[in-house]
This record gives sequence, C-alpha cells and structure tokens, in this order.
Amino acid sequence: MSTTAWNEFDIHEAGRVLGHDFYIHSLLPRQDDWPAALRAGFDAAAHAGARRRRGDRHTGKWLQLRLGAWLRGRPVAGDVTPELLREIDVERCPVTRELLTRGTQAGSDWSVDRLNNDAAYAASNLAVMSARANRAKGGLCFEEVHARSLRTDASGGLQPREWLRLAALMVGPAYATDPHGAPLLPLCAPLPVRALRLAPQQIQRLFTEHAGRPAGRNRLVREFSAACAGETAQRRLADLALAVHEGLRQLGEGELPCDVWLQQRPMQALLRWREALDARGWALAAAVSGRLSASRRETPQRLQSWALPSRGYAWGMRGGLALSAEHALR
Repeated sequence: MSTTAWNEFDIHEAGRVLGHDFYIHSLLPRQDDWPAALRAGFDAAAHAGARRRRGDRHTGKWLQLRLGAWLRGRPVAGDVTPELLREIDVERCPVTRELLTRGTQAGSDWSVDRLNNDAAYAASNLAVMSARANRAKGGLCFEEVHARSLRTDASGGLQPREWLRLAALMVGPAYATDPHGAPLLPLCAPLPVRALRLAPQQIQRLFTEHAGRPAGRNRLVREFSAACAGETAQRRLADLALAVHEGLRQLGEGELPCDVWLQQRPMQALLRWREALDARGWALAAAVSGRLSASRRETPQRLQSWALPSRGYAWGMRGGLALSAEHALR
C-alpha cells in the first residue's frame, strides 16, 4: 500500500490493494480468516487471472511490513519497495553487530523498523536491524533511547554502547523538522544508505571515510576551510582532521572505522571546531558536507510522506483492525 494523500486514506481500499499484491507477489494461499478487504483484493486478482510468482525474501518482507502497517493504520510511502529493502539490507545488525539470520525465529533475525516511531514508513525513516534490537527499541522515542545509552549498566536487553548506536541511527529522523535542536552524538554506527542524516553526521562520515589517508585528510581540510572565518576555526579544523587520522590508526581488532568517534580526542576536536564556527560558517560546513556526500536536502514536501502531524498514522482513517500481522499471515 502506498499513498501520498494521507488525509484521504481509505483503509479498506488499501487492504484490497495489499490483498492483490499478496496474490501477485507470493504463493501464499487465500486465508479465510483474513480481513474482508484483504480477501477481496486477493480474490479480485485471482478472478482476473493474474499471474502469480514467488517473490524473494525482500519482497516477502515488503508484504509483511505493509500488512503490519495496514493493520495499525500507518501509511507506507511509495518509495518503500522490495528494491529499497534490498538496498538497505546489511549483513550485521548496526546496533548489536551480530550476524543477521533469516527466518530462524531467533533474536538475530533481520527486521525492518522505523527510526522515528512518530512517523510513517518511508525510505528515509527505515533501518534493518536484528529482531533483538527492534524489540528493545519498541516504542521508545529518541530521548528515551539516548538516556539509556548514558547508563553504566545494561537495560532493556541492550548494553549502553548498543543503546548509543541505536541513538545514532535515530537522531536524524527524530530531528527531521528541527535539525538545529539535535544533540551532536558520536556517529558510532553505520547509517542506512537512505536514512535521513544530519549535517554533523555527514561530516563525521566524511572524515571517517577519508581522513585515514593523508591525501583524503588534506582534501577535507581544503574543502571545509571555506567555512572557517578565522585562524582559530582553521586551526581547529586541522586538529580535527589529524585527530581522526590518528584515531583511525589506533582502532583495535574488531572495531569499525566509525568507532573512532567513541575516542575522546576526535569527538572533542569536532566539538571544538563546531564552537569556533558562527552560524554562517556552520551553514557553509553543512553545505560542503552535502556536496561531498552527493546528498539531497530533505524538504517539507518530501517529509509529507512521514505523516508527522498525525504521528505516523493516516489522517481520517476509516475503520479499525485488531488482527495481528502474525495471525493474518497464518
């Protein structure tokens, strides 16, 4: 189910579209206990003689995701497709770093979750993570996740560092409409390729990827020097590049490049450089990071598919469904 007219959302029509897609993209037999709308779409596709084909696991996950969203009255944007799920899929959970499994019913199984729980299913609000991390996150908001990362003991099934990785994933989507109000966190987890990311995260990613080599480090200093209005900012930019360069060389076995931001010196250097920039300088730094990352700006128009005013629910939704996704798929 995909729609852009959230205020005209018809849950029954969406169910018929979903039932049709279940017929087309899976070999699942008709379920007599499906909701009527789902059965109607399935039957219509069968009556029309539509060809059936078995989808791959990304297509199966796409159908399952849409079913779960539909049962809860949450819209799914048109940019959420099997191809998107294939693009954002990863081998290891970005939160727990365990190798992801498929269909084992274990906590290591892959799952797709929204990063901002108060937004709909949209490409820039989704991440692949383990079922264990997904369950720990549950309905927590960013502030709750971040608070758990500051504890000294495990809580809710995750260690503090795992909570911090989850917070790093969530902070961009959580502050999609207020990027300047977001805290500056260490980018200690690889972000999904399509997820909304803030300017500080773009900057951290660029330094992580390029500052390890002298040529890359020097290029970043040249590029970002345009944001530096004075000697102090220029010096602190050079200090940042050197701190990341040396920090990357100090990473231990099993650590990822993004773990450099868990070291004290690189993160302090980033904060000191940020403090040396005025509003215009920071805006220039953000623009440079966007250009070097070949990223696009999120606009209010693009964020419409997130259904933020209704906290990720469809406005004017008619009807309600209490059937669980697991039951509907039986």
